[in-house]
Amino acid sequence: MKKTHNYNNYNEYVAHQLEKTSNKEKQRRWFGEEWKEKIEIFKRLFMSNVEFIKNKSSAICLGSRTGQEVVALRELGIEDSIGIDLHEFKPYTIKGDIHDINFEDERFDLAFTNIFDHSLYPEKFASEIYRVLKKKGIFILHVQLGIDQDKYTEVIIENKGIINTIFKDFALIKEGNINSGNIAMNYEYIFMKNSEKLNCL
Repeated sequence: MKKTHNYNNYNEYVAHQLEKTSNKEKQRRWFGEEWKEKIEIFKRLFMSNVEFIKNKSSAICLGSRTGQEVVALRELGIEDSIGIDLHEFKPYTIKGDIHDINFEDERFDLAFTNIFDHSLYPEKFASEIYRVLKKKGIFILHVQLGIDQDKYTEVIIENKGIINTIFKDFALIKEGNINSGNIAMNYEYIFMKNSEKLNCL
């Protein structure tokens, strides 16, 4: 796994990431022509894994920007769904840090993210997801493999094995290629919070 930036402190990282979500032109596009399109893309992707989400009652989306994935989950019946991001976009996304999730242990039974590459500390990110998931909770991860990254990328996924290493405390239950349209994610992992690991904590 290759890191792309060197920061003097964590605040520099936060400021850099906020450049993207604070950009008014990008916000106009996210809330405008892309809004409904991305909701439908997320609904299609989530429905392709309906067996893993059909009985879920609470979900957190990490790095959710304006919250289309949150809307998709709510429309699919998981009304207790919320997103977090460094920039708040209420009502679907509240201010939060993926490296220090401001929710109690075992709060959610589903977690989703497609911003793994924007994580400065992937191992801490993984441990926080594990912490806030309930026993046997599901974690859906979408990543870019073999696609040029943008300037906000913090880590480059050089091979698929890196993901398995970072999320080693989870049980991998599914992986494969996906078509996410203009969201530009092309590979999906689905993990379960490993109950055997839980018993060893």
